[in-house]
This record gives sequence, C-alpha cells and structure tokens, in this order.
Amino acid sequence: MNIRPTQNANFDLVKAGLNANLAKLITAQEQVSSGKKLLRPSDNPVAAATVLALQRQLGDVSRYSEAIGTARPLLEQGMSALNEASSIMTEARGLAVQGLNGTLNAADRQALAQNLRLLKSRLLEVANTKLGDRFVFGGTETKNIPFSETDVNGQPRVVYHGDGASRSVAVGPGVDLAVNIPGTEAFGRFESSGVSFNGTSGVALGTSANAGTGYGYLTIRHDATSGTPGSAVTLANGGANDTLIGDRTLTIDAAAGTVQLGNGTAVAIPAAGSSGLGDVSVTDENGAVVHLDFTNYDGTDSSATLNGSGSASIDGTNFTALDLSDGNMQLTDSNGTVLHIDARGIVQATTDLYSFDGAVNAFDVIQGMIDDLSNNSAGDNQAMFARLSSRLSEFDRNFDNVQIALGTLGSRSQRMDSGKNQLDSLSINLQGLVSDNQDVDLASVVLDMNKAQQTLEVAQATGAKLLQNTLLNYLG
Repeated sequence: MNIRPTQNANFDLVKAGLNANLAKLITAQEQVSSGKKLLRPSDNPVAAATVLALQRQLGDVSRYSEAIGTARPLLEQGMSALNEASSIMTEARGLAVQGLNGTLNAADRQALAQNLRLLKSRLLEVANTKLGDRFVFGGTETKNIPFSETDVNGQPRVVYHGDGASRSVAVGPGVDLAVNIPGTEAFGRFESSGVSFNGTSGVALGTSANAGTGYGYLTIRHDATSGTPGSAVTLANGGANDTLIGDRTLTIDAAAGTVQLGNGTAVAIPAAGSSGLGDVSVTDENGAVVHLDFTNYDGTDSSATLNGSGSASIDGTNFTALDLSDGNMQLTDSNGTVLHIDARGIVQATTDLYSFDGAVNAFDVIQGMIDDLSNNSAGDNQAMFARLSSRLSEFDRNFDNVQIALGTLGSRSQRMDSGKNQLDSLSINLQGLVSDNQDVDLASVVLDMNKAQQTLEVAQATGAKLLQNTLLNYLG
C-alpha cells in the first residue's frame, strides 16, 4: 500500500524549509552588514564570554595609556627645568671660580656678585616652575609655591614649603611610576656630615650634637681688655678697639725700640712727638690686635700679660659670655639652631663662617658666594678666598644632586616610553583576539549569504511546484 503525505504535511514541510533557509539568509545578511559573527551571546556563549574578558583588558590598557599621556607633560616639564637649572649652576660656578682670581679688585668682585644674584633669582624661578596652575617641584603640594626667600638672622635664605613625596601614575597592573621630583631632592637634598668652621677665631667643634641646616656666621665679640701694659703705656681708648681674646704677653724692648704681642711681629715704637703715639696697634701670631697709647712712654723695658674677654653669638643679636675653659659651649638662635663650640682655642674677635655640611641648599650656597664676593662678612681677601673655596664643595654636591634628579626623570621617561610601547603592543594583540572571536571573514560570509539566497530560491521554487499538486495527483 502506498502512503501519500497529506496536503497539510506538505505545507508544513515547505514552510519549515523556507523558514530554515530564510533564517540562514538573514543571519548571513546581518553578519555582512555588521561585520560581526557574534551578534548576541546566544550565538556562541563561550566566544561571548571570551570577548567580554578581552574587552575588560582593553579598557584597562586604555586607562593606563591615558594615564601615561596625562603624566608625560609633567615629566617633560621637570626635565626641561632641571636642564636649565644645570646650565645656571654651571655658569654660577664659573663666576665663583673667577672670584678666586687674586688679580681682581673689589669692583670686579662686586660685578661677579651681582651676576650671581641674577643667577640665583633665575634658579629660584626654575625651582618654582609651573605646569598649568600646578607647581612642578612641590612634591604633592602642587598649589602652593615650593620655594621662597626669607630672612634668617639678618641673612637672606631660601626655604622649602612643599613635601618630600612624589606624584605617581599607574602604568600597569600594580605598577606605579613617579612622574616628578620633590624640590628637596633636586635643590635641597640634605646629606648631613657634621659642622665645619672657616675663619681665624680659633673656635673648634664641641662634643654634643648640633641641630640646624645651611650656614651662618659665628660672631666672636671683644668685650674688654684687662691688664697694665707697663712702661707707662696704656690701652688706647680703653681697649675698645682691640680684638684680643685670652691671655697674651706684651713685650716692650726699649733698646730695640719695639713692642711685641705674643709671638707676633715686633712693631717699631714711634718717635717721641709723633702723631701716631696715641694709637699703636700690635698684632700677635694669630691676628689678634691690641691698640696701645705710647704718649706717656717712659722709655723702659717691660713685660706684661694682657687678657681679652669676649662673647659669642650665632644670630648677631644674642651674645653669650665666653668661657675659655669650656670645651662644649652651647649657642642657640630663635630658628632652632643649636651649635656647640669648643671655646678653649679662641684667640681673637672676628666673624667665622659655620656650615652644617651636607645641609645647605643650592640657593643658600650661591647666596654665600654673593656674600663672600661682596665682602659683606669676610673681612680681608685671604679670609674671603678661604670661605669662597670652602663653599665650592657644597656647591658641587648640590650640582650633582640636580644631575641625579635629571637622570632620575630621564630614566622614568624611558620607562614610560617602554611601558607605552608595551601597552600599544598589548592593545593590538587584544584587539586581534577580539576580532578573531567576534568579527567575520567577509569573503566567506558573502559566499554563505549567496549560498543561502540560492538555496532559499530553490526551496521556494520547489515548494511552489509541490503545492500545485491536486487530488488527482494522489489518485493516479
């Protein structure tokens, strides 16, 4: 017996075939128009999950790349400023070395000092460099000016108002890169190595710990000279102009016609009636001076001990009486500086430079050179040369720190470039993986679409012919 399908069965069969081929055609057309083979998660759940994970990674890579792009101007501005600072300090050192030339006169050194003032001003401007409305060298304190000049014990000093931290950006998973150098590292890095003195007072360092930064001036003041010179000689002006500190023997040699203080050079006694009799200055081997009045000199030999007393100060205002037997005398000022001195070797009243070695910033070193060349506190040229020479090592330390800071930013710039290249390469790889899972092969899908179109047309033609059959076809 022949089994013949019913008309409804034929309709259902044709309809199912047409729907299946139409669905294939629609899918192919969607893929061609969108360029995507993964149009909805249900198309391929595994591929969809993979694409979502890859896209999250791409988002992270994009954020890291954007952070690098945002941070780069700050890094480049810092490098540019430190390059300029290096040039300024090189020029300043050259001027300081010129100042050591013994053939220069006072006017020449004043001109050098003026040039150094201009360089210090430029260096301060560089240290206060801004990027937009934020300061580059303030650490994380970017809204307030990092360096400013103030008065400390009557001397101009530059102080830092920022902090010692660095700003950083994330350049990778768990990887942060600092993009600036705090001003303390570039222009005021402290590497304390003790206290040193430069001068002729004879002071030495005490035994207790000291506290302070930068440099200052230790003033040894002569307060009085006591003792009777002998031979009817008296102290000129009561000893008010003397610089003697401690005991010294005064020897008057009538036969030689000389007067000598300690082991200093013997000085000829002026002839009777000379205009200089009322103020004869004698100097000992240390440079201490006593002024004598020979107006009533009786022409005899004599030997006497003179004693000079004095006091000391590190701020030029508050003085402490010297105890020449004290090996650990403490001096302080209103800024918190604590200095312990050994007073046992002090021999004359003068002003000595003291320095907290390794704790003087670049600006104050240059200011010290300005002071020396201006001869504001140096006394004679020999003392000025000694002080100016002593500052060069501190200057070189600060210059090295600028170079180190510049090198640090340079290495960070290279690290940033390397990180950016790695991120770009990773982004390309991730985009390729996303494309493999999501994008179509256009040539292949166009062929699939044409195939689906042709199949649908064949199905439509076959269905049309099949549905034209009548009852007579089934009865035949």
